[in-house]
Amino acid sequence: MSKNYFYLILLLNILVTSTHLSAEPFIVLQYNNVSELSDRSNEFAQNPDYSDKHMILPGESLNVIIERYYNGSGLNTSFLQLAIVSLNKHAFRNKNINYMIADEIIHLPSINQISKLMKGIKFELDDHYQHPQNNIYYFGG
Repeated sequence: MSKNYFYLILLLNILVTSTHLSAEPFIVLQYNNVSELSDRSNEFAQNPDYSDKHMILPGESLNVIIERYYNGSGLNTSFLQLAIVSLNKHAFRNKNINYMIADEIIHLPSINQISKLMKGIKFELDDHYQHPQNNIYYFGG
């Protein structure tokens, strides 16, 4: 008898609990398609298709270039280095950021181009580069 009484209380408890659960408020969250980077002042962050070009000057380092163009974008510097070197093999000896070639024009990728690069999706850059000189400058220790 006590066993049946226990099951009856358990059944009533389940019925009462399910009634309370269905009475919970239903919340609808609004989705806006705004990037978390879009409120930043940097052009690369505001427009995911924005890209730029830069001619490497003697004495410049890749970190200086990244700071100049991507400052305030919220993008990771190490990841930007990898993306820039991958897209501009002509401007780096042995894919090494410390061996940049002066007077080369490099492509600074947009957020969408970086995303495609990360996913392995092929895309075309706007211009083909000419290699005017072979000046190699070494930065690093």
